[in-house]
Amino acid sequence: MELFNEIYSCYYQTVRRILEQAAERPISVKEMEQLCRTWAFQETSLSVLPRLTKGDWPLLTHLEDAPSTYKSVLSFPPPELPLTDLQMSWLAALAHDPRFQLFFTDEELKRVLDGLKDCSPLYCQEDFHYYDRFRDGDSYTSPSYREHFQTVLRALREHRALLIGYENKKGICRLLEAAPYQLQYSSRDDKFRLCCLQRRHESYCLNTILNLERVRDCRVSPDALPAQTVRILPRLRFCPVRQTKEPVLLKISGERNSLERCMLHFSSYEKHTQYHEEGDCWLCSIYYDTADETELLVDILSFGPVVEVLGPERFLKMVKERVKRQYELLYGTLS
Repeated sequence: MELFNEIYSCYYQTVRRILEQAAERPISVKEMEQLCRTWAFQETSLSVLPRLTKGDWPLLTHLEDAPSTYKSVLSFPPPELPLTDLQMSWLAALAHDPRFQLFFTDEELKRVLDGLKDCSPLYCQEDFHYYDRFRDGDSYTSPSYREHFQTVLRALREHRALLIGYENKKGICRLLEAAPYQLQYSSRDDKFRLCCLQRRHESYCLNTILNLERVRDCRVSPDALPAQTVRILPRLRFCPVRQTKEPVLLKISGERNSLERCMLHFSSYEKHTQYHEEGDCWLCSIYYDTADETELLVDILSFGPVVEVLGPERFLKMVKERVKRQYELLYGTLS
């Protein structure tokens, strides 16, 4: 059973966008091609537009007095798609996830829960057992944590700076001013991190990662961010804060569906994968942030013998030390 019907796929959504515009005014083929590129893929227009314009899908009619221009046969835009009972149950399950609730104010969350009160959740949080996760995750239900999270969201939406009281590992609290650009979630640590540019003297220049759990006070600065900083922030969302000089090189055997599992598991990392014909395996280079190094190491080891680390030497040494330490914990010191 599929949770979402195919009518929610990008192809259906693309045709929907075309019909919405064609219902308001005549639409040209070039405009339809642009919508295909925006909402689907570069080649989508090659398969979708001929069916719309040549009558296979009788949803558009050609305007004889305007070449390559069409209008919708509907006298109204396509209606909103309804949600199925299964989808409502899935949303009800999400609504009870404390991490999901962080993104809503108390008033917004009440409206969401009231709208789903007649739906039985598809699953409960207690149905899951995380065997590879630390138990000291963030306190998502804490009123202060929720308040800080909402303040960070506001600063991100409004492109404003944050005034933060932050407690370091030694328990010393210090004040800092930072321009936030991204919230990251670590599944292994069960923690949120705030990626930001910390202010030094007169500019926001120091790339910093803060654990949200250690934020003791958080307020939106009354001053607007400089225009130059606002332009830089979106680009930083897709770049590691402290990227390593060399990527980790993995040899993936392909056994036990390991290639598909690796591609899914490491989907959040920048990577390049190619098939090695002589070795009948795949070579995958993973680029990562140094803050994620330990998490990446543990994730790679979880695949066992179907994934081999080829380099770099520094990361390979970490793998050997980790395996040795694990062996000694289980069986005693190596002779």
